[in-house]
Amino acid sequence: MARVSFEGVKRLGIALAWILLFFVIGVLITVGISGVIPGWGGQRWFVARAGFFEVIGFGAATWVVGKLLNKQSWDRMGWGRRRLSVSFPRGVGLGALMAAFAIALAFVIDRATVRITGDWSAWPSVALPLLVGLVLAALGEELAFRGYPLRRLADAVGPVPAMLVLAVAFGLAHAGNPNATVLSIVNVALAAIWLSFAFFSAGGMALAWGAHFGWNAGLAILFDAPVSGYSFKVPVVEYTPGAHPWVDGGAFGPEGGIVTTIALIAGTLAIIGRGRLKQPRLWFA
Repeated sequence: MARVSFEGVKRLGIALAWILLFFVIGVLITVGISGVIPGWGGQRWFVARAGFFEVIGFGAATWVVGKLLNKQSWDRMGWGRRRLSVSFPRGVGLGALMAAFAIALAFVIDRATVRITGDWSAWPSVALPLLVGLVLAALGEELAFRGYPLRRLADAVGPVPAMLVLAVAFGLAHAGNPNATVLSIVNVALAAIWLSFAFFSAGGMALAWGAHFGWNAGLAILFDAPVSGYSFKVPVVEYTPGAHPWVDGGAFGPEGGIVTTIALIAGTLAIIGRGRLKQPRLWFA
């Protein structure tokens, strides 16, 4: 009979306690701020407003719990020097490319369509607030599900188990989104694994944040496709899914179909391949 490592259980328990404290502080601050200024900017700035609150909440939790109390360095939490200016745009490019790949698969496999409407007059008033919102929302989710929690859990159980645990949590956190399905939850969990590999790479949080934003912006702004069940009705382009939701996600958007499963696997392999080529000890350094 295999022995239970009580030291390992103790490490895990301590890590989970720190992470629980992190989430409690992050959620309380986020909800508290949203209660003080609930309607700032109106409906058009809703995504930016919600993302801003989340960044403040989990940014503060990272500083208080990760930096001050748990004594984690900014580098350990993914914020190494000179990463942002290089890794963030690389991540944006990767995420947008993967989104385009998923849309192309939907077009080829399920005859989804993207139609140019030419309505440029309304584009800035819709796209610019959404662009700001997607930048902030991506950062907020990366702070909440990668960053300190992923590093702290990885210190206790190793990177791969930590990735899997937080990927499940990330998927379940999106289970209540409009038109969510079992496949959409699985794909969101796969996205978390993709972003976790980005986090553990030399690009750190900047690469993960950029990739997260690039994916969302690629779907919503470039193609007007729903993102995790939410449709933003961006002018100029109009996306229409095909006949089979299990292929292109239907009303949930491409993240609900196998086109995203394929794109995420390809994107993850791209990060792993590049990381092993440049830094052989990348994932567990």
